[in-house]
Amino acid sequence: MTVLPAPTYVERGASAQLVNCDLRIENGTGVPWRLLVIELSVHDRTGALAWRKLVNDNGVSPAILTVPNRDLPPAGAVLLLNPLHELPLAIEPAKLHFELTFIRPDGDERATVTTDVAPVVYQDRVALQLPLAGRVLVWDGHDYLSHHRRWDYVVAPIRELGFDSNAARYSYDLVPVDASGAMSKGDPSDNAAFFGFGQPVLAPAAGTIVAAVDDQPDNRAFDRNALSQELLVVYGNRVLIDHGNGEISVLAHLKQNSVKVKVGDKVATGQPIAAIGASGSAIFPHLHYQLQNGPTGHAEGLPSYFHDFRRALGARTAPIKVGAIDSGDLVESTAPPRR
Repeated sequence: MTVLPAPTYVERGASAQLVNCDLRIENGTGVPWRLLVIELSVHDRTGALAWRKLVNDNGVSPAILTVPNRDLPPAGAVLLLNPLHELPLAIEPAKLHFELTFIRPDGDERATVTTDVAPVVYQDRVALQLPLAGRVLVWDGHDYLSHHRRWDYVVAPIRELGFDSNAARYSYDLVPVDASGAMSKGDPSDNAAFFGFGQPVLAPAAGTIVAAVDDQPDNRAFDRNALSQELLVVYGNRVLIDHGNGEISVLAHLKQNSVKVKVGDKVATGQPIAAIGASGSAIFPHLHYQLQNGPTGHAEGLPSYFHDFRRALGARTAPIKVGAIDSGDLVESTAPPRR
């Protein structure tokens, strides 16, 4: 069992510490095994047990059934998305001890595998601001149920396309909404029906442009054959900003011919760099944003915290100086506009 990625990061969310790691399990035997139990023990820096939780086969509708790939084929491998990803805010996760129990489907023989990992509580080196003005819905973030998180780069169809990591592990699909929370009005197949289509996309922080693509149509599609040259083609029109210290912002699904920057340009925080579009693998017009540790589709995602915004909580709002956002959040930047 290998914990991926390395290092494994802890993201401090609004209500929990999140460990979005994967468990790669390789079967070196010639027989199949079936997963029965995943147990996680968290220890503090003194080695004392701080928290323990498990997912097992107990009950009428056992929780282990929520793990889709429980069967480990002979001489094969599977990627398990850590289902015990939410840790209490009050504990110090200095060591994570994973213990997995398997059973032979054709008998009672059991096997247990364990591994330890020392996670790192990630702190951004760059001060990020929301890349859109106005009220924004995090239509899909990187929680356990989001499609960004549920990316199996070990399964053959994905691996054969060239993917070997999850650069979108901490990403967001951001959609401008009106006062009622609606994203569009009219025919949803029409890009212009979405309030955000064509809205300015802002640089989330200062940096240097290291990639800029502007020529893809807003047709909600991409050329699968082009993946062999560049995995980021799934994002259609895109801008990548290198903030230094191994942190690169990816702003994607941009509107055709809207990109205002070129490779080598220096940009300032809040500077308009493009417009929201529907290029690449966009279900509808929106801005895909992620922070990652390299300039290609082989990079790994990094947690990202935003400065100076407010969170909508029904009829009231809560100001946030710096914090995480995720699926379902309604947020609005309070940063002063760039002059």
